[in-house]
Amino acid sequence: MKPIHSWLVATALALTVQSAIAADIKQIDNIVAVVNNDVITRQELEIMIKQLRMQLPKGQQVDTKALQQQALTHLINKDLLIQAAKRANIHPSKEDVNEAIHHFAAQRNLTVKELIHRIGKEGISESQLRQTMTENLMVQRLEQSEVMGKSQVSDAEIDSAIVRAQQEGYQLPPPVTAYAYHVQHILIKNDNAISRKLIDQIAQQARAGASFEQLARQYSQDGSAKNGGDLGWLTDGETVPQFESTFKSLQPGQISQPVRTQFGWHVIRLKEVRSDDSPQQRQRNGMRAVLVKEKRETLHQNLLKQLQDQSYIHINRLDN
Repeated sequence: MKPIHSWLVATALALTVQSAIAADIKQIDNIVAVVNNDVITRQELEIMIKQLRMQLPKGQQVDTKALQQQALTHLINKDLLIQAAKRANIHPSKEDVNEAIHHFAAQRNLTVKELIHRIGKEGISESQLRQTMTENLMVQRLEQSEVMGKSQVSDAEIDSAIVRAQQEGYQLPPPVTAYAYHVQHILIKNDNAISRKLIDQIAQQARAGASFEQLARQYSQDGSAKNGGDLGWLTDGETVPQFESTFKSLQPGQISQPVRTQFGWHVIRLKEVRSDDSPQQRQRNGMRAVLVKEKRETLHQNLLKQLQDQSYIHINRLDN
């Protein structure tokens, strides 16, 4: 596994994912952990410890061994997620990686060329950047499928949580104004040149005025096809980020360009947007946000535990 400099890792993307190259390891005592057929080196661990220290509030002290253990756990979990993504056949395209790098640079008011020049000064090559972005996208898509895609909260769960909190005397979450979006889509599952050409043609027809419902019934490979691609009313966090950000960017009646998620290629139509600012609905929205967050945290921990239980993990003594 190759180290990534702290400037690159200390970002919103948390780019701490790294790939294993056993040929780079010269001494066996430099290996602090083995994760299936991968290794974590002492150098990587020291870099991660340094990064965690940099994130601490100014003046805060922390136990060195506790920080060391936190850093190692983080590296092991990231490694497990990357391996699981590979087994799940998650392979971001070159275009996806290019887009991620462009977005990463834009967040820092840099061009891609300026970004590559800047990280080059810190010893990070463009190929290392691309590898890190690729692995980061792999982990994101795995978690979107295994965590975010399963974190919907039903109206019954919200009702139950509110009643339970009131009965037990707990303070309810802060009220939240939220919007609901009535969405249709057409899904083509395969990710290849033929599928991309087909989804482009479907999008062109839909945007030119063809019946979206008929196109969905004819082409969509989703269960919603029989209903003209109708997904009903969606709220925050009920779909994967790429899908949600796309329908939120549309005006009612507008149809998107093709957008890709881990499920395939979509064309999305926003039918209507509504908000309900009644005190009762705002309270329900607040409770929904709390329940979604709790469910995602539980799903994430369950995923990591499952991967840990199914893997060979050996940790060497860290005080050598």
